[in-house]
Amino acid sequence: MRLARGFAACSVLAPVLVGGCYSYSSYALDRPAPGLTVEVTLNDRGRVAMEHNIGPEVLTVEGTAVNVTDSTFVLRVRRVVDINRRGSNWSGEPVAFRVEHVRQMRERRFSTGRTALFAGTVTASVVAFAATRAILGWALGGAGSRGTGSTDSPDN
Repeated sequence: MRLARGFAACSVLAPVLVGGCYSYSSYALDRPAPGLTVEVTLNDRGRVAMEHNIGPEVLTVEGTAVNVTDSTFVLRVRRVVDINRRGSNWSGEPVAFRVEHVRQMRERRFSTGRTALFAGTVTASVVAFAATRAILGWALGGAGSRGTGSTDSPDN
């Protein structure tokens, strides 16, 4: 039963935690390649022009490029963050952007360093948890305890 709960907790938390294994790096081109996941930072004109499509005061939009032309590109939007740093998750709705409304574009990439750091931290945490459970179980008279140290026998 305990193992099943642990497995269920890991199944739920793993996708959330693995998301931290990605980073954003500057993207040199002004238009993303189709299939590329990017974070687009809008300029002031872009925030005003896109307000009716993605909401007021949007600072960044994260999504996957699906259609690209010379002057526009379409993202399947995953997340929108406003200028107050409040984010809202989207479910892949397509939104068209004009290239002139973009201040910066960054590509989402898998980060080997962050992944190694994350794996090391999780491993150290599991080892520390297991070590403290074994030490406390023995010290508090848990299942492998040798008794209280009394030498009285029941016959006396």
